[in-house]
Amino acid sequence: MENQLSPSEQKLRAIMANAPMGLAEIDRKGGIVQLNIRGEAMLRPIMSAHNITDNNLYPVLQIMAPAVLEKIRSFPDEAGPILINELYPFSLPSGGESAERYLNYTASRVLPDCIIVAIDDITEKYLEEHTTQQALLDRSVAQGKFEIASDVLHDIGNAVVGFGSYLTRIRRSLEQSNPDNLKNLAGFFAAQQTVLAGAIGEAKAGAVVSMLNSITEAQKANQEEISKSITEQLNIISHIQEILNIQRQYVNGHELQERKPLNLRGIINDCLSMLFASMDKRAIALSLDVPAELPAVKGDRTRLMQVVLNVLKNSIEAIDMQAAEKTISIRAHIQDDWLVLQVQDSGNGFDEAAGRQLFERGFTTKSSGTGLGLNNCRAIIESHAGMITITSEGPGKGALTTIKLKK
Repeated sequence: MENQLSPSEQKLRAIMANAPMGLAEIDRKGGIVQLNIRGEAMLRPIMSAHNITDNNLYPVLQIMAPAVLEKIRSFPDEAGPILINELYPFSLPSGGESAERYLNYTASRVLPDCIIVAIDDITEKYLEEHTTQQALLDRSVAQGKFEIASDVLHDIGNAVVGFGSYLTRIRRSLEQSNPDNLKNLAGFFAAQQTVLAGAIGEAKAGAVVSMLNSITEAQKANQEEISKSITEQLNIISHIQEILNIQRQYVNGHELQERKPLNLRGIINDCLSMLFASMDKRAIALSLDVPAELPAVKGDRTRLMQVVLNVLKNSIEAIDMQAAEKTISIRAHIQDDWLVLQVQDSGNGFDEAAGRQLFERGFTTKSSGTGLGLNNCRAIIESHAGMITITSEGPGKGALTTIKLKK
């Protein structure tokens, strides 16, 4: 028969036989009339795996894509396209294992008893497009989150600034309310006590002088307490503003800047200055052993500050206000090729079970915690090719945080 074909027909047969997709010519009942090389490689393993002995495409399609089979069987016309580029996933047997593939089907009736079915394996293209689409979706979601975060940070910043303004106004009012005036008045009555006693009696005159002295001392003590509280609140506001600045840099993408050599001692000192008010309020004793000659580390200052702040904040909050011992020790040293930072606290500590979950997203030992801080810290340190661990000898025995960075 091959010799009876014209050169153009032989060429067409050769093209179909070597087409990069599976091509099958079937009759009305699904019997396979012709199957090209790619079709053989794709369909025969399926037929073998499912013990299909008939040379018929319909049982194979029933396994691979029942919807395709239904459309071919129910197509009413004598000729015409049945379906075009319909995608269906299928697990193709490969070397004893099943691999998820994505197959594109096209079927057309050429003659009443001649149907051409094309099966194109587009798995690589599909996965590439899916990955690209997912990346675009993730980027859009992340951008949306950053925009929301930016708005939230802006609102918090405005609220903090407003709060700070009110505190400053209160401080100015206190400064204008001079307690010396009342003190001078008390002194005047004390000097005139004899004259006053002649008018209202010695007992009453003494009571007036005593009352004025008491009011003077009470007002002075109250003003000192209020002034101290205002100072603490302003320090906390300053701390919050520093944290907001760090987060704004992160939201604005500054963390993507090229990493530069950093002085770890400078980072620690900056973090301590931001947390000084909290440590002072809790009367926590600080021990600092960070040599000035430590080698620089290459990293993102904003992100590393976020880690150190979080670790120190956790240590501060782990120490009870009524604890007998309130200490935090910070030590940095060189160990082989690592620059090691260790933060030891005398806080509540934790048991072995909690220790295994500390870095899990969502896990927290705090009543008001989110469980995101340490998880983010680990991600930041690992992005710097470093390591972070937290250990404790048990509840009530404090905790030791160790951060290792390549020097």
